[in-house]
Amino acid sequence: MDSNEKWYAVKEVAAQLGVSDDTVRRRIRRKLLRALKFSEQSGGRHRKYECFRVAASELDRYIRSRMTF
Repeated sequence: MDSNEKWYAVKEVAAQLGVSDDTVRRRIRRKLLRALKFSEQSGGRHRKYECFRVAASELDRYIRSRMTF
């Protein structure tokens, strides 16, 4: 991973793969797709939510691993 590498949000990854946001999160939790996880606090509430970022190189690796010939 390069320090100038592009990072994608779950919604962007889902659009590129043609799947739902939940599917991308499920694949991240099952360690099929590597991602950075940020825990963030929602504004005004004491509830935390997960925010994932996927590196462009990791997304390319994942897509190549799923290709069938």
